Amino acid sequence: MYSPENLANNIREIAKKNKISQKDLLAKCDLGVNTITRLSNGTDILTKNLVKIADELNCSIDYLVGRSNHMKISQNNFSPDEILFIEKFHSISKENQDEILHILNYKYDQYQKKKMRLSSTSESETTNDVHDMLA
Repeated sequence: MYSPENLANNIREIAKKNKISQKDLLAKCDLGVNTITRLSNGTDILTKNLVKIADELNCSIDYLVGRSNHMKISQNNFSPDEILFIEKFHSISKENQDEILHILNYKYDQYQKKKMRLSSTSESETTNDVHDMLA
């Protein structure tokens, strides 16, 4: 659960790991020298300032606020269609998400079985042929 105090501790810890002083970190982010102290005392921080700190520490905001164990968000190579699918997926109810995941897993299993069957019977078939057969 989020708390300004935990955020302050996480910022200190990551800055220390990155061998950057709090003073230098805050200066690079154009923030006051007491920003982390104020967080420790329960004061919230503006989102834009949190973004500056996360960027400077090269970590995700979720990691800073304690919502993730993953320090960095990995670079993705998603196509625009894949990103749109994910956005749509997240906009629907949990029940519908479960149904879509079930269908997706079923279709993936079918694809893998057909791919294995084709590769064992004829090496001349390509992956594109498998895609065409499933479409």
